[in-house]
Amino acid sequence: MKFIILFALIAIGTSVAIGEQAIRLPLPDAITEKFPWMINEPLNDERERIVGGSNASPGDAVYQIALFRKDSFTCGGSLISSRTVLTAAHCVFGDEATPSYFKIRYNTLDRTNGPTIGVSKIYRHNLYSSSTIDYDVATLILSQPFTPSANADIIPLTTSEPADGTKLQITGWGRLKSGGTLPTILQIASVTKMSRTKCSSTWGSVNAITNRMLCAHNSKQASCNGDSGGPLVSNGHLVGVVSWGPSTCLSTKYPTIYSNVANLRNWIISNTV
Repeated sequence: MKFIILFALIAIGTSVAIGEQAIRLPLPDAITEKFPWMINEPLNDERERIVGGSNASPGDAVYQIALFRKDSFTCGGSLISSRTVLTAAHCVFGDEATPSYFKIRYNTLDRTNGPTIGVSKIYRHNLYSSSTIDYDVATLILSQPFTPSANADIIPLTTSEPADGTKLQITGWGRLKSGGTLPTILQIASVTKMSRTKCSSTWGSVNAITNRMLCAHNSKQASCNGDSGGPLVSNGHLVGVVSWGPSTCLSTKYPTIYSNVANLRNWIISNTV
């Protein structure tokens, strides 16, 4: 079984459209050690990596943003206040001291068209580990408040972890196919919360599943490269942030891992403007 960590876009020598940043982010050390071939694993192969969702409709995910680094689309995120976006720490790792590299696009289902706002400050969780992908959250402070509309609004943070077996919603502009192009229209799909015990028994021999992580699975729908930092939602509340998972994106066995908003809520709130 091969694994990919995080779903940000990956940088190797494959061709990508202008405005799409392909950067391969670090694998957790445990996975690199157990699966050393993954260091040079090509992104371009014939296996499906489709999220398995469908085009989102207006109003489906008004909190969703597209994150751009140096004018190239790289990740997703969620509006959690008038000037704050929640995303994954690995989406900004290495450039958090240079917020001018980043901007968001919001109020749109089309990541190539819509209003943008720059980022004035980045708070990456100080305990984030690029080795284990733990504490994988960051907040982006916008240079000005976003303009609310029927298609742009904040999403409240959950106060509790969803129960095992709960149906959850994911959205993003991640890859539809391995080595293929990214969709321009936001995709929406459904996954099911997996118990931490079952998730740990599946992933534990490769990478530890901590209380800062949530597991969700659907063998026909999943987050993929480019969905990093995007929302995992239950009953209109943000419960997770896309973090890492299997290299095939879709897997009959291995669930996708999301940062646990309920567990990380106090840090998120303290770093929100």
